[in-house]
Amino acid sequence: MRKAAIVIGLGAFFLTMALLLKFYAYDRLAVVPLDQNTQQVARDQQATFFDADHVKPGSGPIATRLTAIADKKASESASDATGKDVVVLDFGRYTDNNNEPPPMEAYKDRFAIDRHTGQAVRWDGDRLDDKSAHPSGLTVKFPFQTQQKTYPFWDNRLSKAVPVKYEGTDTIKGLKVYRFHDTVAKTKYADQEVPRGVFGQPDTGGVVAGRFYTNDRTIWVEPETGVIVKVQEKRHDTLELAGAEPVNAITTTSTFDDKTVSTNVDDYKDKATQLKILRFWAPLALGILGVLLILGGLALSAAGGRRGSERTDEQGFADVDDVLQTRRGRAAGGQA
Repeated sequence: MRKAAIVIGLGAFFLTMALLLKFYAYDRLAVVPLDQNTQQVARDQQATFFDADHVKPGSGPIATRLTAIADKKASESASDATGKDVVVLDFGRYTDNNNEPPPMEAYKDRFAIDRHTGQAVRWDGDRLDDKSAHPSGLTVKFPFQTQQKTYPFWDNRLSKAVPVKYEGTDTIKGLKVYRFHDTVAKTKYADQEVPRGVFGQPDTGGVVAGRFYTNDRTIWVEPETGVIVKVQEKRHDTLELAGAEPVNAITTTSTFDDKTVSTNVDDYKDKATQLKILRFWAPLALGILGVLLILGGLALSAAGGRRGSERTDEQGFADVDDVLQTRRGRAAGGQA
């Protein structure tokens, strides 16, 4: 019986460990770190654009640098204020053709996201392009355990979330990724002051033109971690003024460069495997082992009970035999 109790105890221990790994340890490891500090670079070697440095059409390589840096102290404060586990990120987007001011495009944002789902969380400290505003949807990553469905993804130029649809599964440098896609129809998103000469008019000063934007965007996501491994944007912006022909502001197919993609794969391939083991394989193995040990212990206990019962019956029969033999001996003695 003692052996059966030990086996059952071990089974209960392994079963408890399986539940703790899946429902306790995983939730504490599958989070955006509070020391997040990443940089992604997208490039196009053959972009065409309006060259603000020389005030004329231009062409050639452009680079977009995306940075996301966590503020631990602000994250703790925002978590207390929102009642959610969030991380505050300082996010920058800088696009240029020669790394000389002024840039072709620059954004500087500060916002909070849920450390588990990646969803933007409304917070009083939200700033978009240094103005008080609140993003929505996904911003810099997808949820842990990304699903094959449509997600809302924040578009900084439109100042709203757009639906990105799951379109298939690919492999990038040996890593399985989900491919998401969205298109943005031509939309005005800003007013921009430019010289009249941009539109072929007498250059008598500046004029405010509308800036319009279309985009065909593909995002590749590692599903276990929700990390964005690669992005490609086929983007076309125009400057438009009533009574004049539209002018190309930028036409580009910008894609994360090979160094960025390789770094993402190297950094998150092992993390994805570890999280999957922690979430699924380890709890499954420990759970099965625990159940088998409990069943084995119960079987040992039942077998021990039967053996005990058999020994009791055997002893009982032996006692009856002794009594009968004693009585027969006494009867024989009396007859003599």
